[in-house]
Amino acid sequence: MMRSAISVSQLNFYMRSVIESDEILRSVLVRGEISNFSLYRKSGHMYFTLKDGQSSVKAVMFRSDAEKLNFIPEDGMNVIVSARVSVFERDGVYQLYVSDIIPDGIGAQMVAFFQLKEKLEKEGLFDDDRKKQLPRFPKKIAVATSPSGAALQDILSVTGRRYPIADIEIYPCVVQGTESAESVIRAVNYFNRKNDADVLIISRGGGSYEDLASFNDERLARTIANSNIPIISAVGHESDFTIADFVADMRAPTPSAAAEIAVPDISEITDFVSDFRYTLKKEVSAVLNESEAELESAKKHLDIRRFIENKELVLDKVSSSLFMLSESFIEQKKNALASK
Repeated sequence: MMRSAISVSQLNFYMRSVIESDEILRSVLVRGEISNFSLYRKSGHMYFTLKDGQSSVKAVMFRSDAEKLNFIPEDGMNVIVSARVSVFERDGVYQLYVSDIIPDGIGAQMVAFFQLKEKLEKEGLFDDDRKKQLPRFPKKIAVATSPSGAALQDILSVTGRRYPIADIEIYPCVVQGTESAESVIRAVNYFNRKNDADVLIISRGGGSYEDLASFNDERLARTIANSNIPIISAVGHESDFTIADFVADMRAPTPSAAAEIAVPDISEITDFVSDFRYTLKKEVSAVLNESEAELESAKKHLDIRRFIENKELVLDKVSSSLFMLSESFIEQKKNALASK
């Protein structure tokens, strides 16, 4: 029995339906090298081929997903794409509809790192004039880190030794892997909503470039930049740098250094207060001694003045009496002469 013919469009539609009904093909991770990359500026869509040593497959990433990337893909870049498989009916070819692209390998990750760094730097997110001053005497220290990591113990140890009067609140975070950036974002938002911490330390210990990759996330960088609480970034070792370090208000080379930056040394404050108290007491004593001497001098001058005034008063009385006696004597003499 002869089967009726179908059109090319019907065939392509059927193939698309078959592929899209496959649960596995609705969400796949595919590793390969990008080639023939093109970005249509008007639409914002990205088109490229993903290939390995034997095969290739076409791929498209629509603008709604492409604008979420923190880097621009390039030919020769090794990546892992998250995608669904479907058929482009017009051409009758299956292709990948990509929702996310992750650099695969240090080379690609470094390209992504420098692209994002350049982008945020041009926006002014690294400028010193937008960074907040750290408080000199913080009452509360917020810490976003792994509760089981050595970084937290370093922060607690240094803070307890230098400034035990500070209150510390810890937000447990995932500091490595795909969930890390979102976990730290939640911590920053949490402390900003509470708005009772004076400074926030974001920290984790050292690790490989891949271990620290989540701290190069663009959303995390913007969250740090928008924080109302001053943030110290202490991610990795002294030689490690992340985007979080550049956008934070202060970068610390180690978690221990972050604690030293965040709080003053109470022993130094105690010494300063003691020295200040001694100096103040000495200066006040000097002023009091000087004032007492001036007062004594004034009293002496006052006594001499009163003595003179009293003598002048006596002299005035004596002068007045003498004048009256002399007047009486003269009058008597005049009368005596007149009677002769």
